[in-house]
Amino acid sequence: MTKTKHLKLLIYSFLTWLSFYLLGLPEYYQQWPLWAKLVIVPVVTALYFPVTRYTLQKYWNDGRHMANSCWLAFYLTVPLFIYDYLLLAVYKDLGIGFVVPYWYLTFFYFSFWVQFPYIAWKLEREQR
Repeated sequence: MTKTKHLKLLIYSFLTWLSFYLLGLPEYYQQWPLWAKLVIVPVVTALYFPVTRYTLQKYWNDGRHMANSCWLAFYLTVPLFIYDYLLLAVYKDLGIGFVVPYWYLTFFYFSFWVQFPYIAWKLEREQR
């Protein structure tokens, strides 16, 4: 993968984080009732199926869906965790314990590592 693609993915990850943060203001979704969080997590998960499929097919044209899905998972989890850590653990002084009350963020740090390779696997099966 080129340095330009890495940079674009890093920018994409920041813009993704920023948009989710702004949508969750003023308390990064903590003010939402539990039922709303329980609804939004599967909705966002479901929305990422077509988005990921499209991204794997259009952003990369090398047919290496599995490797590319791991890059996508990396850029949509590791930098987002770092941004969340800086905001919640450091700035808001919650420490690493923020992962419990902000469980809906924590969910995505792991789910994308399952979801994106699964979508890549399906794409590779379709190509055979």
